[in-house]
Amino acid sequence: MKTFKGDMHEYIHESSAVIRKVIENRKEAVKGFVDYFDPEKCNTIHITGAGTSCYSGHSARRMMEKLLRKKVIVHYPIRFLDSEMFFDEGNILIAISATGGSVSTIKAVDKAKRDGFYTLAATNARDSEIAKYADDILFLDYGIEDVSPKSKSYITEMTILMLCAIEAARKWGYITEEEYEEKIAQMLKTADNLTPIAEAADAWYDLQSEEMKQAERMLVIGYDDNFGNIQEGALKILENGRFGVFWYELEEFMHGIYHSINPDCYMVYVMSQGPYAERILKLKDYCSEKTEHNFVIGNKKSGIKDKKAFLYDFVDDADFYTMEYIVPLQILSYRIAKDKGINPNVPSDPAFHQKMSSKV
Repeated sequence: MKTFKGDMHEYIHESSAVIRKVIENRKEAVKGFVDYFDPEKCNTIHITGAGTSCYSGHSARRMMEKLLRKKVIVHYPIRFLDSEMFFDEGNILIAISATGGSVSTIKAVDKAKRDGFYTLAATNARDSEIAKYADDILFLDYGIEDVSPKSKSYITEMTILMLCAIEAARKWGYITEEEYEEKIAQMLKTADNLTPIAEAADAWYDLQSEEMKQAERMLVIGYDDNFGNIQEGALKILENGRFGVFWYELEEFMHGIYHSINPDCYMVYVMSQGPYAERILKLKDYCSEKTEHNFVIGNKKSGIKDKKAFLYDFVDDADFYTMEYIVPLQILSYRIAKDKGINPNVPSDPAFHQKMSSKV
């Protein structure tokens, strides 16, 4: 049985150093993708992974499409395995499994190879099981994360996917050298903001602790590229706090979910800068008539006045803001678990994957 020795909180606070290292070592890390990708031969890029690994794909998808001018599709492994049919050639599959042992993701690689895909495994272990199946690897290299709930792996996965796009776009002339240098500079600026965000989120949570620890039902709402973050954030809060948490895209929430809001419901609104910011605040005002537990995560520049809101000076780069907005949710997930008397570093059943044969 696996022994968990690390601490998620410490790993979250390592985020800036970890992501800066990944960016600085980008040439080697994404070489497998950049060497193979040819816009004349590649039709579609597919990304698959279970849970956290799938959500990181959603966080990087639009940016990859914009730079590479190719469709990027994100799949759950079993959906890819059982429900997808392919009739074209030149597809690439990036299969993400941080530990390298996800059985469903390995099976997805097998199917992709049978269907003529070029396969890349994004993994933190060069000798992992999934690395034996794929044509090449994308080495995540985020160091040790010996806990059940992953935080470094999530941000590293989305960073690696974005770097695949940036480096390939530079190679094929989709961006100029000046644009390339600007993107790397903005990515590094964003990376350097991650640990300060975590520190500020801790201070914010201290003020909300008494209220937060009473939560037994929580909804996480967001939009745009934070689609992956609201899924990952909800998963982490559920995984650590072990109570009912779910996520909804902002517009999807309008179609029936609002009926279920009651005084015991906790609402978390992820409000990145953009055209939907005003709309999510309008929803927050509506929900405030039904529950007093409303928490906005947004940019200090928004100018909103709300004593319960986490407002920070996010870089909010159009391509990289997803790297920032997950951090407060990660801190929230850890702190709320500790307040409830739960050790978030250890799963409720360390033998679960063994019992279910879901990891090698």
